[in-house]
Amino acid sequence: MTISKYYRQLNPVVTEKVNHVAKLRGHLREFTTFPLTEAYNIPIKSEKDVDSFDTKLDKVQLKSLLKHLLKLKTDDIPIAGGSSGIKIRSAQDKNDEIRSWAKENAPDIKIGFGQGSIGKGGGVKISESTQELMVAALVLNKVVSGNLDESSAVQIIDEAKKVYDKIEGATGRPDLVDQFTGNFNDLATAISSSNAILKVAKNPVKVYWTGQGWGPDIAKYNPAIGGVKDYNSSDIVVKDSNGKFYGFSLKKKAKSKDVDPTLINKPITGKVGILKDILGAKNIVTIEKSKEQFFDYVIYKHYKKNTNKLSSKEKGKLIGEISQKQMGIYLKDPKNTFFRRVEQVLSKNAENFVISFIELLFRTKMQDIENTGEFEFYLLTGIGRFVGGIVEVDVAENKSTPQIISALTEIFNSKLTMVKTPGKLNAWEKGSGAAKVFFSIMSGGKNIIDLEIRYKGSYTANPQFQAVATPHFKAIFK
Repeated sequence: MTISKYYRQLNPVVTEKVNHVAKLRGHLREFTTFPLTEAYNIPIKSEKDVDSFDTKLDKVQLKSLLKHLLKLKTDDIPIAGGSSGIKIRSAQDKNDEIRSWAKENAPDIKIGFGQGSIGKGGGVKISESTQELMVAALVLNKVVSGNLDESSAVQIIDEAKKVYDKIEGATGRPDLVDQFTGNFNDLATAISSSNAILKVAKNPVKVYWTGQGWGPDIAKYNPAIGGVKDYNSSDIVVKDSNGKFYGFSLKKKAKSKDVDPTLINKPITGKVGILKDILGAKNIVTIEKSKEQFFDYVIYKHYKKNTNKLSSKEKGKLIGEISQKQMGIYLKDPKNTFFRRVEQVLSKNAENFVISFIELLFRTKMQDIENTGEFEFYLLTGIGRFVGGIVEVDVAENKSTPQIISALTEIFNSKLTMVKTPGKLNAWEKGSGAAKVFFSIMSGGKNIIDLEIRYKGSYTANPQFQAVATPHFKAIFK
């Protein structure tokens, strides 16, 4: 069944816009994710940690901020430190209160929010795959649980380790089982996810992790769709005793009120860029040319070198040697023709982009795979955290394909537009505080998805789209 036919079942009144949507469904292609090179991986939970933190930040003010966060009981590790500053952990719902307090009591500390990349023991980069594998192990053990003390959490982790090798695909990453130890934050979200999965697949007999590929048992449920190699974005697949397979695309967050996880982190240009087939070859050539011109300008301005005789490899090496701080300045230069060109092209092709982008985000064509009756797809966000010595487990958010399509039908039947995010300044605009391009997708005049185009880590890679659903979007799902 095509998505347009499914729309008609849900809503007999088919608007011209939905018909137009169906014409645009073939604009998807393969993409990959680039790794981060900067991490906030230094745990700060005591004044001693502040003393040993190698930073230019005012440590008196930082200690004061730490004391305040400990009183609020945001997290056992309230602050994650990094080379460029700090992130306040598990506190998005107290954003305004903390910013207001810091303005008066720690004015020189730049406030940012996020979980960072620390483990329980600190200083350890926890792989995103670790939580996925932990979910798989808990499902195999049929773990259903609420809040836990630390002793009970250790026991569940130990039992999860025992079935690690039974997870299909896990043998490709034997190192990640060690990241289960003491990883109570991931355990909280993993239990939340396991609770939700076991309501769907009530008697699991096999669990597959797809991080290293799709094995022979499940490969047929991940066919290329519209040219996309891995259109099925399931991180784990669960086989139930009834013979049916259930796929879950996993995300996580600390609290239900927190900002939702990023929906996508994908490059905008390059061989696997997501704009390739949405905008057409001519527009991509224009964007790529602007990108090359901008970085030629950066090299000339920074090194006073003419780029005419430099190879791409030589240019990349020179760009890579420029500090992140200085590159941020160049990206905010009014002469950043690259970001400006992206903004111009996207604005010109807003309707095509919005529809195709939303279809990509929510994998609307999974209905075609589900029509076999052998497979069901879910978008699942596990919710939980470790705080005050307790593993807090919240109710996960789990959406099936029919639920997704029902919500999107309402969205596609509304007036869809794309505008610059209100209150945000793009990189080249005077007073901009971030080297980013901001867009918002609007449905019926309400903001439903916030988009950012930004570099993450290496500037020799391609910048990425980041997309986050707004409360208005979540309200449609409800």
